[in-house]
Amino acid sequence: MTTGKPRQSFRGVAGPGEGAAALTGGMVVCGLLAALVGCDVPPPPPNTADGRPVKTVLVNPADAAEAAAVRQLRAAEAQYRQALEALRAYYEKTGNYDKQRWVEREQKNLTRSRPWKYTGLEAPAPTGRTPIENVGEPGLVEQVLAARQGWKEALAALEDHYQAEGLNFKLALIRNVQRRFDPVRTYRYFLEAEIPPASLRPTEAIAAADALYQRALKLHREGKPLPAVTDYNKQRKALLLLLELVRKYPTSTKIAKAAFYIGEIYKEYFNENIRAVHWYQRAWQWDPKLMLPARFQAAVVYDYRLAQPGKALPLYQAVLRHEQFNASNVSFAAQRIEELTRPKE
Repeated sequence: MTTGKPRQSFRGVAGPGEGAAALTGGMVVCGLLAALVGCDVPPPPPNTADGRPVKTVLVNPADAAEAAAVRQLRAAEAQYRQALEALRAYYEKTGNYDKQRWVEREQKNLTRSRPWKYTGLEAPAPTGRTPIENVGEPGLVEQVLAARQGWKEALAALEDHYQAEGLNFKLALIRNVQRRFDPVRTYRYFLEAEIPPASLRPTEAIAAADALYQRALKLHREGKPLPAVTDYNKQRKALLLLLELVRKYPTSTKIAKAAFYIGEIYKEYFNENIRAVHWYQRAWQWDPKLMLPARFQAAVVYDYRLAQPGKALPLYQAVLRHEQFNASNVSFAAQRIEELTRPKE
């Protein structure tokens, strides 16, 4: 039976129902593969019924609302890309390699979120280069944050349209974009804006915070069932729950433990070493008597991953004073202190 609405058009797609089935099947296969080999991969892009990826999606010429929403999405994406590139150029010019790498990770995150193109509309107008000479870092960062939010809102508006019109395959495409966009690879670019202050104290037992913590810890443990197997989706979910806990319940007795595990997940699964050491630091700042090896883990990251032994040394020394509960860590810290303080021949 026909409804009178023009058919959704995709290059190489036999039909909406078949495409949706292929999308679901592809996700299952890729999810199993990722679980088996322990690699961090985004949800697979949609496939056609015959297993080929969707490369282009035709905007319905009779659907003015879709056309307007797609134009807005493409404009928002172009603005987001431009803002990121301006910030990347600023960090390259100023020699801030660590933050430049953050931008490049966010650029890659955006690029891989939508691996297909819309057709049937005029090409978007080219965007000019954003001058960085007269704009400081705070202004450039603010442009990125605003552009990112605008892009997310444009995606949500298109999602709402496809849902309201019952365009299920196009709806699946947009939701796939939203899932492919990794929240771990977005940044505030100023750690003081991302991480709560050192002055927080874990003083209240809050049932809702305790429940969040237990859910997150369960996911974190389930996310590493075997040494060679990692479920990155579960690690991501655990991370987001722990961040939510600290944000919503800053006086909870679980905030220091949450900060430690945020550092662990950033370090072990996402190679976010700078973020990790600062979250470890918050863990012992919020609770100096914390019975988790926050100082030791921060020392090791500074020592071996960030190649900053000068920052590692006082942390190894702090391990001897405050983290005697782990004998092997204490032994290793003592050995590294001796090595780092040994006179050079």
